[in-house]
Amino acid sequence: MTSDHGFPEHVFDSLGVAPAPFPDLIGGSVRIAEKRPTDGPVTVMTLGASRLPTDTGEQVELAVEVIDGQQGAAFAALEIVCDDIARNRRVPPVGAPWRNTEPFLSGTRITAIMATGSRWGSSFDEVRHEGALVGHVRTLRLLTDAEAAYAAARGWEALVAEAGSLDALLDVTRDDAVAAPAGIAGNRPVFLSKLHAEHPPRWVTFTGAHLQSVTGLESDADMNDSANHEVWSVDSFLARFPWISDFAQQALPGQTALFTDASGAYVLEND
Repeated sequence: MTSDHGFPEHVFDSLGVAPAPFPDLIGGSVRIAEKRPTDGPVTVMTLGASRLPTDTGEQVELAVEVIDGQQGAAFAALEIVCDDIARNRRVPPVGAPWRNTEPFLSGTRITAIMATGSRWGSSFDEVRHEGALVGHVRTLRLLTDAEAAYAAARGWEALVAEAGSLDALLDVTRDDAVAAPAGIAGNRPVFLSKLHAEHPPRWVTFTGAHLQSVTGLESDADMNDSANHEVWSVDSFLARFPWISDFAQQALPGQTALFTDASGAYVLEND
């Protein structure tokens, strides 16, 4: 059972300014309000996301920083995440970009949402009631695919450093603030069969945690015998099979690419 203890007061008092409510609700129950702190960007927050039940019992309110005039983008992102909380009974994981194949904001390159801490620290991020920590405010970052790839491989703080500042990641009409790293899997491992010593990859899968590659010539016995498998670094794999690079830079978790030659062209089999 969720509780309101501490959440309304925290949303109202945070950033030192009173909230200005939006007329529309999300899902009929979650209010949205805008705040304009004197020393920071326009911040759009939920009031009521913390009442949505989760399997872990975690309670969160959500916030999005935008430049003035782009409050609609914040509302869209909050609606997506609130719907996910309500549908799947889970809070957004911190530091793990949620990527889409297409922009979720029309006319922009924004394809990903990532929950992080705020620029304000614990005074904003932590919700307390009578001194006890009861939940959090999670700040949602609206990212391009290249930015999400960079954050997935190297972390949020590294993305901010490469972009130059938090404010460089606010305008949703921006081009990529950073380039995607070489190999979206970053330094994650590649699991492959020993047949790759003689034959090129045919199917390559990005699981979100690592790459898996098979030549298509492996027997069931080969696949079931751990002695027939190796673990390579992404750099070694792409150095040996450079035509896989485009897929490795663009893949979303769960996607499998079919390669029929060394041209670099591929077909996504599970799209």
